[in-house]
Amino acid sequence: MDLVDRWVFTICCGTLLCGVVSILAVGKGTQRLMQLVLGLFMLCCFLLPAGMELELPELAPSAPASAMEEAAGAVTGYFLRDTARRSEEELRRLAAKELREYGINEKDIQIYIEADGPREGSGLAFTVELVLPRQLQERQQQLLPRLEQALGIAVRLGYR
Repeated sequence: MDLVDRWVFTICCGTLLCGVVSILAVGKGTQRLMQLVLGLFMLCCFLLPAGMELELPELAPSAPASAMEEAAGAVTGYFLRDTARRSEEELRRLAAKELREYGINEKDIQIYIEADGPREGSGLAFTVELVLPRQLQERQQQLLPRLEQALGIAVRLGYR
């Protein structure tokens, strides 16, 4: 008998709740949708005995969280690669411009740029190495400070 009492109580509470919601619902445009939702709610109240527990599928919070982290990592990776590519292009352009002022042909130099990954608080960190012709080794004292100032990062010079 206790189950029947709880079932009737559930139906009464569901009916009262539906009545209050339908009175508070504003607008004739949403009236049909509200009637549909409330009708489905009442149907659930009638069909589910009060003592029966619903077995809902377990939603593992780790699955959506890991999916979100994976998506964020993919987006971050894309932007880091794009930023690194654009930064490399700009560094190459600036280095070639600076070396042209010294009369060094761009074809005579090799530029190696590596993105070292994100640097804390200031974006990406780069390693730049310029490989110059051996005859320019004596001008290293002039070239190195000027290149570092123009590029805004530390530069290593190598010679072949």
